[in-house]
Amino acid sequence: MTVPEYDEEWYCEFKMGIHDVKNLYSTVCYALEVWPGSPRRPVEEQEYLIQMKQQLFAMLAEYTFTHIEGDPR
Repeated sequence: MTVPEYDEEWYCEFKMGIHDVKNLYSTVCYALEVWPGSPRRPVEEQEYLIQMKQQLFAMLAEYTFTHIEGDPR
C-alpha cells in the first residue's frame, strides 16, 4: 500500500474566538500529558503538539497584552 502524496502548497484558514483558543490550548496540553510516547506514536506527533502549544500560548499572550486592561495605578 502506498502513502498518498499531499499538496504541500495547500492550506486553510479559520477564525477562532479567544474561548476557542483557550479550549484548544487546554486540549493540546492534555494530549501532551497523556502522549504514550515513541514507538507507540510517531515522534513527529509530539513535536507537532509542542509547536501547537507554543503557538496557541503566543495567541493567548497576545490577546492578554492587547485586550486585557492593566491596573491604572
